[in-house]
Amino acid sequence: MTEDTILLVLAGDPPSDDLLLWRMEEADVSIAVDSGFLSFQKVKKIPDVLIGDLDSLPDSDLVGSEFPDLQVLRLMDQDTTDFEKAINWIVQKTKIKKLIVLGGLGKRTDHLITNLLLASVADEALQITFDDNHEWIRRVTPECPFSVKGRKGSILSILPLRECTGVETKGLKWDLQREQIGGDKIIGQSNECLSDSVRISCESGSFFVFLEKK
Repeated sequence: MTEDTILLVLAGDPPSDDLLLWRMEEADVSIAVDSGFLSFQKVKKIPDVLIGDLDSLPDSDLVGSEFPDLQVLRLMDQDTTDFEKAINWIVQKTKIKKLIVLGGLGKRTDHLITNLLLASVADEALQITFDDNHEWIRRVTPECPFSVKGRKGSILSILPLRECTGVETKGLKWDLQREQIGGDKIIGQSNECLSDSVRISCESGSFFVFLEKK
């Protein structure tokens, strides 16, 4: 299966109806992870795939029979989270370039941190974006630099969960030039976009860029 953009909806804070419908329009494949399926039901849409152990989805046994075109993958491995199951399946079964994650933020902080840790070590060629109603988060790797236009004045933060080298930014109030971040060198909270064109890159490692929504 060759897909460019995959939408993954997790069981965290549900996205707004408008956000979900917009992201579905730009995605080639939509995947619900466990009770993330409820977000699709709310807008009367059916994803292409439902994946996970399905322990938090009410009446999960009836879903497959009620929606015969839905591919249901019940994976019972308790050594991995549902998000990890979904990433593993996507990497094995598709040739994906972009992964958009909704419902990956909020509700439980431990789930949020686990989601970011899992994303931080995923294939560096994969562009990963977490989106919700208040902010969006983009992973930066050597193969996936970050760029944004039209956000002058917005607050932007950089969070490294791994050691990263050669970090450069252009267009921020406090720009970085070939910095090493991660470990005891965590630089980048509450920076500001001074330009309408911002670019962030690194030579090794991966980190996350947080951008508030106005």
